[in-house]
Amino acid sequence: MLLGLLILLFMAGVGLLYHGLVAAPADRHAGWLARSRRAATEFLVRAGLREVTPRDFGLVSAGLGLAAGVTAQLAFGWPVLSLVAAAVGLVTPALYYVQRHERRRAQLQLAVVQSIEQLRDSIHTGLSVEAAMGVLARTGPEALREEWRRLVREQRLIGFTRAMEGMQHRLADPVVDVIATALILNDRVGGERVGQVLDRLAEATRAERRVLEEVQALQAQNVLSARVVAVLPLLVLLLVRWLSPEYTALFDTAEGQLILVCCLIASATGYGAMWWIARLPADPRVLTG
Repeated sequence: MLLGLLILLFMAGVGLLYHGLVAAPADRHAGWLARSRRAATEFLVRAGLREVTPRDFGLVSAGLGLAAGVTAQLAFGWPVLSLVAAAVGLVTPALYYVQRHERRRAQLQLAVVQSIEQLRDSIHTGLSVEAAMGVLARTGPEALREEWRRLVREQRLIGFTRAMEGMQHRLADPVVDVIATALILNDRVGGERVGQVLDRLAEATRAERRVLEEVQALQAQNVLSARVVAVLPLLVLLLVRWLSPEYTALFDTAEGQLILVCCLIASATGYGAMWWIARLPADPRVLTG
């Protein structure tokens, strides 16, 4: 009976989340919802899921959470643990793609720096920006070569500005926004110092990446320690429950479930505080239309 109620409550929450993502919002919430959808779409693009919509991603996450909750209930019989498993299953896809996004972002920004330097060198030899991009389309960094090829094709059809804005949208990265804005301004107003601008942008981006890598190395130690401290007690409890259920019979009662709730809240609060302290500041996109 309790399991059925918990599953119904979980499904109701998923339904409300789904309705909030796809239903027509009220006027006073339209701006907030549009920004949220845009942020979710950009996150999926950065993670490499360009064809996946936020709604589809949410449905898959909800299905995984429901499966994890039911499995935990069948295996251990604790409603509180089942809810925790459902929550973990719900957020696991997002956590995985957050990590994937960070790895892709590092690779993308390194490729952007290499592209800038190659573009600068080509311009210094006397080539125009368009001709230098054609060189990038043939010999540029592998991670961005296809994007440069597409840019070269599109600028012949729809113009340089719109083609560059399309590249901005596809890559959805602050560093790309800066480079694209500089090249668009150069295309509109002209100038003889675009090579110097690209040189300074490359140096600044490389320096930023070096600092970020050092900070991330220190952050990883704190995050790993927090995960071990938060997860190890729960793993020990589950192991005891699996091997010797009689030793954990206390937690089968309502009072025992309440104790579990308090322990899980304490662990989650500690982990959240550690993560909040060790988090890195976001790098927002400000040069977008």
